[in-house]
Amino acid sequence: MSSEVIYTEGEYSIHRRNGLTDEARYVLENAPLGTEGVVYEHLNRDEHIVHLHNPVLLSIQEGDKILGTAVFCQTAVNVGPRIFNACYVRYFAASGEIRGKGIMKHFSGKTMEAIRLGESQKTIYFASVERKNHRSFKVVSGAGYENLGVMRTNGFSRFFPRKSSSLERISTEQQRAEVLGLLRKQYQDHALVHFNSIFLHDDYYVIRHEGRIVAGCQFHRVKWAVRSMPGLTGKLIVNLTPYIPLLNRLFNPASFDFLGFEGIYCVPGYENRLEELFEGLLRQENRYSAMYWMAETCPVRQRIQAVIRPGLLHSFVQDAHTYIMASATGLNEDEMSDLRRRPLFASAFDYT
Repeated sequence: MSSEVIYTEGEYSIHRRNGLTDEARYVLENAPLGTEGVVYEHLNRDEHIVHLHNPVLLSIQEGDKILGTAVFCQTAVNVGPRIFNACYVRYFAASGEIRGKGIMKHFSGKTMEAIRLGESQKTIYFASVERKNHRSFKVVSGAGYENLGVMRTNGFSRFFPRKSSSLERISTEQQRAEVLGLLRKQYQDHALVHFNSIFLHDDYYVIRHEGRIVAGCQFHRVKWAVRSMPGLTGKLIVNLTPYIPLLNRLFNPASFDFLGFEGIYCVPGYENRLEELFEGLLRQENRYSAMYWMAETCPVRQRIQAVIRPGLLHSFVQDAHTYIMASATGLNEDEMSDLRRRPLFASAFDYT
């Protein structure tokens, strides 16, 4: 796989490739994520990597050896009625031999700048940065990215999830077209909207009322190992929850199995059916916990949160917010203002 050297500093260089090399996959699959906040590993990251959308690899190298990686996924996003080319950061990962030495920190900003080189069409670049990760926020800001808004982490859990006989799996082209039409309408006023991971593995489910879809969502199976959480409370959670009956169903740091919900659809007034859908999917997939990400200003989230009972997990994750940092090439001031004012869309696949 050929690469292009786009930056050099001393013995290090940044290379750009379309697609992922085996060496880069190894770094990605074995690197923990997070620094100042929650530190965790994606235990099924190898299953997700193969489904990345048009990945572009920027690798930090010493000679031919990859020391760190950043994966940018290329796609088209909607900002209201406008469509723009976009690149979003999916992974930053450092190999074990440079972790903690400051090399990745130094080159992260260079990488965020380098991805924009040579782009001729209007393009939005964006990444999520954990609110408590002050170092990463400083690095990304220094690379010319601004904070568009807060993405909130929402938990949903049940100790004994109830089965629902109303769940319908979306599996035909006609059904997919129906769902996409509903999602596009519901999120038509949002920014950074894309549905790349909707229908992955045919795991989009709905509930109908009198033939009409009133609730729907896509789920992804996720498995994390949470290595550490900040503060005394975080330390107690990591060290004690594996030994507390029932509670370790919802959250076991060593093996945190949960569902990631996205593409959430709900007709106003049918939030109780969405809760039934969430709970039914937990029962179907033999899970007890789920998470989904929505912008702080998203009216869909506000409506859901006002009605749905989230469960105990939400108290663990409700402060794990992220900032959406963005930069752009070629957008005029009117387009940038429009981007800044809209609620942001999030795909759970991009967070898991």
